[in-house]
Amino acid sequence: MAPNIRNHSLRSLLLAWVLIPLLFLLAIATGGAFYIARVSVTDAYDKALLDPIQALSQHIEIRNDHPVLVMSPESLRSLFTHAYDSVYFQIVNEDGKSFAGDLRLPLPAYLGSKPIFYTTYYSGRKVRVGVLRIPLDNGMRFDNVPHFVVIQIAETLIRRDRNLYELLAVMITPALIIAFAAILLVWFGISRGLTPLRDLQAEIAARSLLDLSPVPEEHAPIEVRQVIGALNNLLVGLSASIDGQQRFLANAAHQLRTPLAGLQTQLEIALRNDMASELRGMLEQLLDATQRAAHIANQLLALARAEPGSQYLVTQQRLDLAELIEESIAFWLHRAAIKKIDLGFEITSAPFIGDRLLIGELLANLIDNAIRYTGENGYITVRCYQDDGAVLEVEDNGIGIPVAQRDKVLERFYRVDGSPGNGCGLGLAIVQEIVRQHNAELRITDPDTGMGTLIIVRFPGIA
Repeated sequence: MAPNIRNHSLRSLLLAWVLIPLLFLLAIATGGAFYIARVSVTDAYDKALLDPIQALSQHIEIRNDHPVLVMSPESLRSLFTHAYDSVYFQIVNEDGKSFAGDLRLPLPAYLGSKPIFYTTYYSGRKVRVGVLRIPLDNGMRFDNVPHFVVIQIAETLIRRDRNLYELLAVMITPALIIAFAAILLVWFGISRGLTPLRDLQAEIAARSLLDLSPVPEEHAPIEVRQVIGALNNLLVGLSASIDGQQRFLANAAHQLRTPLAGLQTQLEIALRNDMASELRGMLEQLLDATQRAAHIANQLLALARAEPGSQYLVTQQRLDLAELIEESIAFWLHRAAIKKIDLGFEITSAPFIGDRLLIGELLANLIDNAIRYTGENGYITVRCYQDDGAVLEVEDNGIGIPVAQRDKVLERFYRVDGSPGNGCGLGLAIVQEIVRQHNAELRITDPDTGMGTLIIVRFPGIA
């Protein structure tokens, strides 16, 4: 049954297809070697059983018309004493009566001129039995004189089994060594053969979200080039799709900004004139809607700049958070003063690598959000410092963000229930995209006071 390729790596599949048949062949070879070794050992020891049979047959004489074994006890002991095995024998006349030996086994049903060998149990032990009919030739043939005797030799299997396993070990050990060496070579060969794939994987994994250039095919194995070609076609299509979306979003936002800015200016001028209170209320609502639409257009344009593949993200340079914050301190102090918010800055040099335009958008969105959602007479503190990389903190004592919604506020157009103001739910989504672009880390937590929100952005250190 073929392995399930969905749940296995290419290495495991190759090893399975190579090693399983190899182990199967090794099992077959082991079984064949065992059969050959057993046949060889059995044949050799069976032939050895004929030696004591022949020795006994040389000492059988006819006395008073009966066969008699003429052999001293010492000779019998020397003939049937072994270091490992126990040997038994019996001699039976042609009438089936035993007249010598200590073995008591029935004779086979058929006895010919050739020896018979079989395995049975005697005294609770497994034995190999050799049986041979010996003709008696005393030079005379009388009806009352026996014509043959049957000699049976039974031997335990200790030496046989020991020699069988020794012979099997001699036969199998080289095969096991070769198989083990083959497994190591196969493992090493497959590992080396997969090196180009690992290199290709590392090359693709090392790419940033912005790199949609084709993957080089020159150093890839021929079998993988079709996959790389398909991947490159997908990257080309994806790049074109992203470019089209970015252009559309940027152009749409840009086209909206000019007429909205003009409309907002006209409404502000109109509201300076004297008019009926009912008309003034309508114009103020229209101005608020216009400001909201302008804010959304600006946020959409910022989002277009921040998304992966954006044509605006073209520069990576050494920047300093402290310098970027100082450039806009006056603007944000003015915004905070309108809402009577105490805006403070605790900044020290914090260099990092990034895009100036996008980091400006990140700072603007974080501080703007803090001002929007902090009530009058509240406070906001903006910090930056160096700690294994540049760190930015924006802390406020505003309405705060519930723990259960801290991941959701990073989604586009999501706003916490009951949030004041006319935000569109894109500020933190833009921040999240910029953080991803810079391989930074964004964390939303509670300040030490337990009230408000503390947002921490940690940029990678400069190598």
